[in-house]
Amino acid sequence: MNLEQLEKLMEKERRELNRMADLHGLKDERVLDKSSRLDRIMDKYLHTKREINQTHS
Repeated sequence: MNLEQLEKLMEKERRELNRMADLHGLKDERVLDKSSRLDRIMDKYLHTKREINQTHS
């Protein structure tokens, strides 16, 4: 995935996470799972961005 795709995916996951948290509460297992998924996507985004920056340095 490129940075633009990851950014769109992060925004989608963030919206879903916020909606789920409103519906189920912050301690609900589904909300915690969604939060972990968003964390992994954000890690991938940062890793990809670092690789791009190192390539262009």
